[in-house]
Amino acid sequence: MANAVVIHLYRRSESSGSCANFFYCTAPMKGVSQMMEKQDTRTIVSQYAEHFLEEHFGEKPDKLTVILHPPFLLIHLTGFLLPAEKMLVQRQDWNRVLETRDLMICSLKADLLTGLQERIGQPLTDLYVDWNLEKKSGLMIATMEKDEDLDEWPWPEAVDQETLKEIILLNSIRTQKKPDQTNFYWLNDQVLLIERIGILVEVEKNLVQNGIIEELRLAKRPLEHRITKLFNLESLLNGRVQDLFVDWNFHMDFSYMVLMLEKPQS
Repeated sequence: MANAVVIHLYRRSESSGSCANFFYCTAPMKGVSQMMEKQDTRTIVSQYAEHFLEEHFGEKPDKLTVILHPPFLLIHLTGFLLPAEKMLVQRQDWNRVLETRDLMICSLKADLLTGLQERIGQPLTDLYVDWNLEKKSGLMIATMEKDEDLDEWPWPEAVDQETLKEIILLNSIRTQKKPDQTNFYWLNDQVLLIERIGILVEVEKNLVQNGIIEELRLAKRPLEHRITKLFNLESLLNGRVQDLFVDWNFHMDFSYMVLMLEKPQS
């Protein structure tokens, strides 16, 4: 499996009065110094992202996990739901919450990307965000320029590669069309990022040209998320899907889908 470091940032429990935030790191890196350098970067990103969310959303996530594996930077939030959103979620008024969050992220994207760039020391090209309101979770994907010389991204041995690729293709056809190109990136044994290029049908392209972007995003989200209900992914992935996230760059006609698996019981 390709080398990657994962940093988990847990929110301090105010009620228990527990001590300072605890960081947990696991990383199959070459050399302790390289591991510590990457750990420090992820710790800095974790602290920055937590502060950014508290400043602009008024709330911290209970847990924040950072995965940095160029050309991708992932920030996974759990336990993140604003007080003003709770009643809307209880009434299953998902779109009102999602639309508000999307608009906020859109207005804050430039500032967030700038802050992340300063902390990882690399230029970022774009930001993708999705939420699972039922699970109070979310994912931010910041992208970098791709290096054409990147090594292959190996698959976990227990994963049924060909069948999984076929199901991703079938789901894409059901929700839009067959992608012109599909790339799979295993960032670690529990995180699969899927890049699909050339997925929009002509009517969707016309909507994008007319500026109907948020409505398109809100309409396509639930169609993509139903993949976990239509197909038995767990048997193919040899693990339970903990979270699924998807977002698009409609102008460039591609999307990212991320499957996050539960860690196996030790």
